Amino acid sequence: MSMTNSHEKSVLVLGAGELGLPVLRAMSQKAQQNTQTKISVLLRSEAAYADSGARKTRLDALEKWGIGVVVGDLQAQSIDELSECFRPFDAVINCSGFVGGPGTQRKITQAVLNAGVARYFPWQFGVDYDVVGKGSGQQVWDEQLEVRALLRAQTATEWVIVSTGMFTSYLFEPSFGVVDEARRTVYGLGSWDYALTLTTPDDIGTLTAEIFFHQPLLRNEIVYIAGDTLTWRALADLMQKRWGGEMTRQLLDNEKLREDVRNNPDDVAAKYRLAFARPDGVAWNKADTFNAQQGIETTTAAQWLTDNYARSEY
Repeated sequence: MSMTNSHEKSVLVLGAGELGLPVLRAMSQKAQQNTQTKISVLLRSEAAYADSGARKTRLDALEKWGIGVVVGDLQAQSIDELSECFRPFDAVINCSGFVGGPGTQRKITQAVLNAGVARYFPWQFGVDYDVVGKGSGQQVWDEQLEVRALLRAQTATEWVIVSTGMFTSYLFEPSFGVVDEARRTVYGLGSWDYALTLTTPDDIGTLTAEIFFHQPLLRNEIVYIAGDTLTWRALADLMQKRWGGEMTRQLLDNEKLREDVRNNPDDVAAKYRLAFARPDGVAWNKADTFNAQQGIETTTAAQWLTDNYARSEY
């Protein structure tokens, strides 16, 4: 189905969490210039009818941004029930993440296709799954390939995939096990020359809205964005500069990373460390990205550290 923005009157965003909120904020700002576009968000009933606390604060923000609320549950509802929920919308932007458990992204995508939604941005805000392929060590990535196969096997719903790399904050999460503040240690994954691409949720939100409303309309393609692309060596250099003094650089080779997964099969971080330890598919040149081509500034790792790591002990 061929569409211009004039046909895109109703957009449903799935999720209002770490990525969903920045996407909703940016979409609502763009909708002020595209006044025929109405943005809504899918929330579970306990979030949609909250009357106190953080959920109520979020509802107030959504109302201020002019965003409608639709009640639904991506985990509990069947494909047919979700299709009914999606059918009134011209476009769906999926910011639901992996919290729904195995098969949820396949289910949501099938529901979008069954509903005949004209345009779909799937939850693919991550690495280049085509290059990575199956068997990366991270099972949720395998499902992402199955979602792409579903989209490519049909022509009724146009799709846009936004490839973002890793959320910037995750790289510095103690639980990820790469930047260890306490021990002043940075662990390289696979090889110091391997790289990864990082983008903050705020930048992803801004750029997703720009990509959505871009003219001419982007159709059935993968759009690459990046806040930063750096090697594990460059990350260690960055932390050395930040910490000063003594620090340790330790390379975790693929054999060690695979062993960690074997010994700790339920450790999500161990699977991610293995999955990101590769020469391709998890990084791309920032100069070639949509944001670089459009002249849109994004947050580098160094800037993120300055903004978020202003703790007195560092």
